[in-house]
Amino acid sequence: MKYRTVNLDAFSVIGVKNFTSIENGENFIKIPQMWASLPEETMNRLGELSNLKPSGVLGICAEMHDNGFDYWIAAATTKECPAGFEKLDIPAAHWIVFEITGAMPKAIQDGCRYIFNEWFPSSGYQHADAPEIEWYSDGDMSSSDYKSEIWIPVIKQD
Repeated sequence: MKYRTVNLDAFSVIGVKNFTSIENGENFIKIPQMWASLPEETMNRLGELSNLKPSGVLGICAEMHDNGFDYWIAAATTKECPAGFEKLDIPAAHWIVFEITGAMPKAIQDGCRYIFNEWFPSSGYQHADAPEIEWYSDGDMSSSDYKSEIWIPVIKQD
């Protein structure tokens, strides 16, 4: 899997969030349902709010707990938080950005499994205390050549 490194200053995202459990792989079911049930008006509003990189509408995994995490559908922005949305501050971090190719949600889920089960143990990095980001390109998400990215905040191990 191809990847690159990126350093980003602190930034904010605005969006909607739901807690999702990781027990029995529930997150792999609930997150696609969250995307599918999001009103088109909300997606359009998030697209309008996006004015920072990573651009567009993002998936954010934040506030990790033993049994789950908050999953956000959000946009990186400098704009004010409108009614009906919430704001999350993302700290400055060093990111490993993994390139994902394939139909959603399987490709991104397979990418997550690879990163945490295969890449991390031999990488020389540890997970930094910051949210994970999913970036989605425009296009047909069901296409076998659809492009997305997983941004993992990292710290080099000593």
